[in-house]
Amino acid sequence: MTAIDRGALLGLVRARPLLAAELLGAVLAAGGKGPIDGEALRRRFPCTDLASTDAPTLAAPYPGTMAGTGRARAHEAGAAFEGLIAFLRARIAEGFDQADSAADDGEPGVHKAERDLAAKRDRVDFLESVVVHGLYLTVEEHLQAEHLLKLEASAYDWHDDYEDAWQP
Repeated sequence: MTAIDRGALLGLVRARPLLAAELLGAVLAAGGKGPIDGEALRRRFPCTDLASTDAPTLAAPYPGTMAGTGRARAHEAGAAFEGLIAFLRARIAEGFDQADSAADDGEPGVHKAERDLAAKRDRVDFLESVVVHGLYLTVEEHLQAEHLLKLEASAYDWHDDYEDAWQP
């Protein structure tokens, strides 16, 4: 049986959730039958060398991961979304400027607006790490992040710099 430490397991779950779910399912399915036959598990899952987090080793057997052309697509998508991310950052900065002006005028509710803007900034940072920097490697995660960025931008569809290509 292959042993894995907590840090490696958490890294695997974050980087390859589908693989982690399959392995967990195999373990649970064998739950009432005594110890798991390590050789049978290796035949079913050829990538049970969980001590390594090397992307090609873990990603190779899964069609949903972004190997080869998928990585190229992610790179192109990242370049295409850099303009959208810059647009969102500019709108967030404008929002912070308006909140600062409102705070100087003593208007109520400024702290809530600042917290909302900080949360929006954190969401955009996370989505940028997925789309532009390739934090996750599955196609589904990239597509979800791209859609979420478009949804964030749709709140500003009234703005002159908003592009129709950004519609969700």
